[in-house]
Amino acid sequence: MRTIAIANQKGGCGKTTTAINLSACLALRSRRVLLIDLDPQGHATAGVGIDVDRIEHSIYDVLLEGYPLAEIRQRVEPGFDIAPSTILLSAFEQKLAGQYGRENRLKEALHKLGGDYDYVLVDCPPSIGLLTFNALRACNEVIVPIESGFFSLWGVGWLLDMIELLRDELGHDVRLKVLCTMFDGRSRFSSEIVDDVRRHFRHSTFSTIIHMNVKLREASSYGLPITEYDRRSRGYREYLELAREVIAEEDEVKIEEAVQTSLSDPVKEDYGPIKVPGGVLFKIKAPGASKVELVGDFNLWQDPIELNDDDEDGIWITIAKLDPGTYQYKFIVDGEWKPDPSNPMDADDAHGGRNSVVIVE
Repeated sequence: MRTIAIANQKGGCGKTTTAINLSACLALRSRRVLLIDLDPQGHATAGVGIDVDRIEHSIYDVLLEGYPLAEIRQRVEPGFDIAPSTILLSAFEQKLAGQYGRENRLKEALHKLGGDYDYVLVDCPPSIGLLTFNALRACNEVIVPIESGFFSLWGVGWLLDMIELLRDELGHDVRLKVLCTMFDGRSRFSSEIVDDVRRHFRHSTFSTIIHMNVKLREASSYGLPITEYDRRSRGYREYLELAREVIAEEDEVKIEEAVQTSLSDPVKEDYGPIKVPGGVLFKIKAPGASKVELVGDFNLWQDPIELNDDDEDGIWITIAKLDPGTYQYKFIVDGEWKPDPSNPMDADDAHGGRNSVVIVE
């Protein structure tokens, strides 16, 4: 289950519009989606046509009273549910002042949810406080909508600081992607802002750009996702393309999770290669090395595969696509051939030494 916060301290950047329409488009692509409205203003709730005055239980009851998410969720359309919000949520920070573990309330609720969904999206309030901290603590990814205006990057710095705090103090890493929204194609200034954002965030920016589109505003006013309001609109096509981009990252996210688990789990760290989407993950700890390569009988001990230095602690990794079978291999660390020190499976080589062994099923 992928957990994605949608956050920006600055209001009016298309955050809730993105939360609703990305959820709807992911559902349209056969993904099961839960949207959690974590904003006391309840804009996402109203934006999918739910009458706030008729809500019996909301995300407030989940975070404050321990209600299961499954008991408060409401169906928006097939494959798309929402955990609604009400103004009661504005008391969240005050009610939990000084309580231990208050930053983990949403994380604990998601843990109890089980495997009902492929995606959980969290629409955060336009502020950097305990609710947003809960969202980032519970999620492994964050999408930051940045509108193409003068104050486009306002507030993003605080969000980046919070993400860094989570990583440094709690060991929780959040994968960040930026989405350019409310783009005016007639404005040279908008194009300059987008170029600036892409220079600043580089590979962490979605290719999709969400243009200003009256149909998106109309859909919200009618309490409908764009998938239900107008499938001929530009807004629909762009959010569908954004969903395609997000789905295309699924294997990449699984690989990142496998790498992080491998690096943080002492058992897996000492067990050699692991199978991941797209192949087999090989890794070796070689701090200070300038070049690390992988060779084996899968490439006839020729044309070494270069590893990437992907960790501050000198962990080098690569993913090799291997067919099912049993293979022998070694690493070449700055010209020196070495068996895998983390893999207990080995075999004699032709020169009186040892090769490491990996079995691909």
